[in-house]
Amino acid sequence: MPFLETLEAWSFRLFGRTAPSFLKHVFSFKDYLERAKIKIYPETYVSLMFFAALLTLPISAVAIAILFLYGFLPIIFLVPMPFYVMIGFLLTPISRAGERASNLEREMPFAAAYISVMASGGIAPYTSFKRLSEVELMPSMSYESREIIKDVEIFGIDPLTAIENAAKKNPLDVFKDFLAGYASTVIIGGDIGHFLERKAEDIFKARAMRVKAAAERLGMLLETFIIVMVLMSLCFYILFSVESIYSMGVSLSSGIILYTYLFTPMLSLLFIYLAHSMQPKTPLIEKRPYKVYGICSAIGIVIFLMLTDFMGLVNIQFLDSIQTLVDLPVAIALTLFIATAPAAVVHSRLAAKKASMEAGINNFLRDLTEVRKTGLSPEKCIESLAHRDYGEFTRELSKISSEISWGIPVRKVIMDFLKRTKSWMTQIIMFLLVETIDVGGGTIAMIESLARFNNLTQEVEKEKKMAVRPYMLMPYFAAILLVATTTMMLGFTTGTLGVAESSNPKDMGPMVTIFTTSAIFHSYLIGLVAGKISEESVAAGFKHASILVIIAVVAAKVVPMFVSFG
Repeated sequence: MPFLETLEAWSFRLFGRTAPSFLKHVFSFKDYLERAKIKIYPETYVSLMFFAALLTLPISAVAIAILFLYGFLPIIFLVPMPFYVMIGFLLTPISRAGERASNLEREMPFAAAYISVMASGGIAPYTSFKRLSEVELMPSMSYESREIIKDVEIFGIDPLTAIENAAKKNPLDVFKDFLAGYASTVIIGGDIGHFLERKAEDIFKARAMRVKAAAERLGMLLETFIIVMVLMSLCFYILFSVESIYSMGVSLSSGIILYTYLFTPMLSLLFIYLAHSMQPKTPLIEKRPYKVYGICSAIGIVIFLMLTDFMGLVNIQFLDSIQTLVDLPVAIALTLFIATAPAAVVHSRLAAKKASMEAGINNFLRDLTEVRKTGLSPEKCIESLAHRDYGEFTRELSKISSEISWGIPVRKVIMDFLKRTKSWMTQIIMFLLVETIDVGGGTIAMIESLARFNNLTQEVEKEKKMAVRPYMLMPYFAAILLVATTTMMLGFTTGTLGVAESSNPKDMGPMVTIFTTSAIFHSYLIGLVAGKISEESVAAGFKHASILVIIAVVAAKVVPMFVSFG
């Protein structure tokens, strides 16, 4: 862009002599820029950093003037603005390199399996990289493959040197080891097929260990969130209840509303972000539960306004009989339940279908390996397995078998199937299968390797679910504890206040309503975060949130029947 080029030219003209000294004695950007794939000279990048910091000096000057003239302390955060800019420039390459490594790590096991399976059919790894450069299912690996192909076909570098250079400039250690090990094996004349297969298995095992460690960290994160949410809420409730007794001048309603509907959602978003950064991610996101959630949320808001007479602004006569039975906590609970329950049902069905599809494909690949040993062609093997039970995959397999029997090419049939499914794991495995058939003829060794790698993937998923499952009882106990403790605390406060002011008792109804509503909303947030931490999706939290809302409102109504003070 002309503007960016002009800015770079001016910055280099002003700070071009200072930049080399900064790179030599303070911080070297070269390696980080290469790993982050930011195509700019380090000297130009440093000059641009100094120039951007210079442009923000007037902001610091104005902030200092306001601070001295008016004593407005919050503006002190704008004083070191140039340092903020420099820190941003320092962190950007590191952050971009980390993001590149994270995206590539997600796809690396399957790319290694692909290269290994192709090698077992006699396909050279460089040819596999050429094919991977056109694969949309693995966008990060496709980008890295295009860089290797560009070095070979445009700059004239031999394939082995291009692969070595790609390994040196990549931020992911697994990718480095894989490519560097391949280059070393070729140079010393080793068994390339054996190396690739063993390395692919090592990558899957390393991924299993990382997933298991991530599951333990996620369990600790869930514990931390629940402890913070419950204890902090109880502390604030006690503070606000004491204020309501002694009237210390703090606004009860504004304080509890800000805490409930501003601070705790922000805290929940923070924990959701932390969980998202720890979890393995896939490029394919199922959006249907979120669409249902949006529609049902609008319906829930309308029902809430009707149940509360539009927050007391409009009186609806035909709802009076219902409103006598439904107070504000029940109205909030119904609204949250209506918003989340249908989305939870949709997500549960889609998740069950996805799990059944992946398990069915795993069994199908094992059976395909055994049937292929009889000497049948891959197409005939698929047709012979079409009548077996593979869960959700059975219907799709029957359709695939029928289309193959009509003479449609296997590649087109399976690619059409990939467009119908929403599981990234299913798409990857079936893509690898069609590649083994299309490129290598679907030899027994290739299909057996593919089945083994897919089985390793399924084992990793099972271990992850088993590691997180024990933590899933905690949100339910936490919600019951929060609501029950809040209700008992309110009962104690009401009883104490009734004894102290027996002649002129204070109406505690509004405080009880506000606190109960707050506890129900906190239970809802706990369910959302628990779903994200346990099943890698906020949509998975709809189920827990809808159940916890019902548990919370029932506990709020039942506990006062058994516990009373004063």
